[in-house]
Amino acid sequence: MFVVNSLLKSLGQLQKSPENAFIPVHSHVRPRTRSSVTMWHLPEEICLHLLKHLHIKDLLNMKIVHPYFNDLINDNNCLWASVKFHNCWPSPANLHHFQRAANAGNVESLVKLGVAYLYHEGLPCDADYQNITINGTTAAQLFSEIETMNLKIEPFTWLFIRPPWSPSGACCKEQVFTCMKESVDSNPDKQLALCVAKTLQLMENEERQSESKQYLELSARLGSGSAAYLLWQQKFSNKCLDTATELTSIRELRDVTSMGCLDASLTLCDFYSRGIYGGIHRSQAAAYMKETFQSSVPSGTHKIFKSSTNLSQAMRYILVDWLVEVAGMKSFSNQTLHTAVSVVDRFLATQNVPRAKLQLLGVAAMVVCSRFLGKDVITVREAAWLTDNTYKYEDVVRMMGEITASLKGNIRIATNLDYVKVVNVLAGMDAKASCLAEYICELCVLQSEMGQYSPTEIACSSVLLARLLLKSEEPWPSQMEEFTGFPLEDLSRCAFHIHEKCFLEGSVIDHREITLQAVKQKYGEEKFFQVSSIEIMNYEELCSMLGVTDFYLNGFDLKLRFRNYDELIVSPCRGKSKGRRTAQRFSERENAATPSFEKGPFFNDSMTSGYEGDQEDEDSMFDDSFSPIKSDSSDLAFDSDGDTYSACLSSYIQGNSSYGTIPDSFDVSSPPCGTNFYCGNSSSSGVSCSPVTSSPYSKKAKCNFNGKISDVPIFSELSIPNTSDNKRRKSARTATKMTSPNALKRKKRSSTDTSKSLCD
Repeated sequence: MFVVNSLLKSLGQLQKSPENAFIPVHSHVRPRTRSSVTMWHLPEEICLHLLKHLHIKDLLNMKIVHPYFNDLINDNNCLWASVKFHNCWPSPANLHHFQRAANAGNVESLVKLGVAYLYHEGLPCDADYQNITINGTTAAQLFSEIETMNLKIEPFTWLFIRPPWSPSGACCKEQVFTCMKESVDSNPDKQLALCVAKTLQLMENEERQSESKQYLELSARLGSGSAAYLLWQQKFSNKCLDTATELTSIRELRDVTSMGCLDASLTLCDFYSRGIYGGIHRSQAAAYMKETFQSSVPSGTHKIFKSSTNLSQAMRYILVDWLVEVAGMKSFSNQTLHTAVSVVDRFLATQNVPRAKLQLLGVAAMVVCSRFLGKDVITVREAAWLTDNTYKYEDVVRMMGEITASLKGNIRIATNLDYVKVVNVLAGMDAKASCLAEYICELCVLQSEMGQYSPTEIACSSVLLARLLLKSEEPWPSQMEEFTGFPLEDLSRCAFHIHEKCFLEGSVIDHREITLQAVKQKYGEEKFFQVSSIEIMNYEELCSMLGVTDFYLNGFDLKLRFRNYDELIVSPCRGKSKGRRTAQRFSERENAATPSFEKGPFFNDSMTSGYEGDQEDEDSMFDDSFSPIKSDSSDLAFDSDGDTYSACLSSYIQGNSSYGTIPDSFDVSSPPCGTNFYCGNSSSSGVSCSPVTSSPYSKKAKCNFNGKISDVPIFSELSIPNTSDNKRRKSARTATKMTSPNALKRKKRSSTDTSKSLCD
């Protein structure tokens, strides 16, 4: 009412003019005074809405602004249920705030408190039997409360307590499991029952396996789609079925899919792709798959780095390349790798991560996903070792809590790889073609710009390019369009973009002057049919295969050769003078992003035997010397010699000559007929393009798809138009887009030098 009265009073100061128009009339001029309307005069509902989802520090600051806000915050649990605890960890000083939020049902505080009690991290206590029992019981109560909140996701707290357990050590996983099991027996819940069942499944004991099935059946009866799918797998998966049994299995799978299980939906799509429809018409199966594929949405990863001054796309590239190495060293599945990258991207989209913690985020995401999806895991101590001991055991534990709390336990989502497998089956691809499509899909994971496309669009485009590379008769048969909903012309934009980013652009080079090609090396092995060595078609050939015609030259490419100035995979001796680095230390880090088994002098069997690496003795677990990683460390200052970027023009080559050096001067306004310009550095995929192409993505093209003429999107941001000298200079200044803050400072200087060298 106060706001309404103020509005009416203001309107009363307006007087009608003879022209029937309202104009303000001021009886006298008086100095402006401070408004009497304050924030605490707003209705309570509006104040509550404004205070929701604040960070805990901001909420506590609002309490001391005015007694009204103090009472409002203390009396409303909805504010504590939505308060954020990012970058805050439970400690004796703030424990009461975490407990208040946990009592209000705040998922973030519940997760962090549970992990803190489970690992004895941040809360002062002795690791004796009595405290282990007390902390285990408390952690079990917190985890049980999370799972009974009906978050509509798969249960996830079991990943923190999964076996094998050790009789010694400060961790109390077994005590937590025992309490959660007793809770299910006394008060059955579908999520808790599934947590207990998944934990029992990991025990190599027939009695435990039988007990696990009982809890799965209980969870399925209570309405858990994930439990129903696990029972379906035990009943029908990897078995030779007759026609009647197969029909029954697909009908049961459809029932499980209706319960909202992601894995069940993907398995059903796999059956439909094989032509097994389970008693329904083909058109119905196609409609279901089309709806599934069209409902996929882009991840938006490309937006993260547009406004970020702290992180760059090159940093993410280096991190993902390193995660590929880690997954290969530990023999993790591609599913674990893709899910870990998805977790990293979703965390970066919601939280501001300093560059000093980017590698910590990556390795912690790998720990979480390996525990959630596989049987072989990375232990917490081993994860710290993989970073060359840049981070401590406590850092990894806290980041695991940050990840699961920020994502609210939603670890598993559909990735590009999930859909690639389905489309491979739909297209009838053989083993080699399927590996090639997965290779292209994994190259896309390195590129953050692919976040503008949905996972299904990337998957279909990867299969399309694989079929083109293998010279298939029909690149995209009508059946593919019918079941996926993507016609060839809709996939062209994504396909051209993948061709440019993954095959034509230069690779990122780290601080050791090593080209990052972990994906290429992985798929160069015999088990993957060495698909990374397949020759890639040039731009003209791709246009011809896709039916693109009528293109003309609009300039030539200016490629950038990146150099990693940030040393993202950091060394423990970072920040020390070069004189203090021994030759032996330098030689050990010279040729590997992560330590190999041979180079790890302190690596032993206990680090790879499940959870043995998580065990800490009392001295190491509660070391007083531990201090959190500082985000604004002076060690992160840029080195003027280490953040250089070298612009690399395509070699000026005539005829069939080999790669050469850039001449001192040449005319770019009118390249001679038959002259090709192409970049001398290797592509991100590690494969070379056919040398007969000229400036691929600097051409404006027209597409002819089945008689339809449409523009082909051109993706090259590094093209210099073939026009006058002034325009050429301006384009050269604006074309080279650097990715780091320091590089932006030198953008004008370096771009001007480049333009001068071009126009001499």
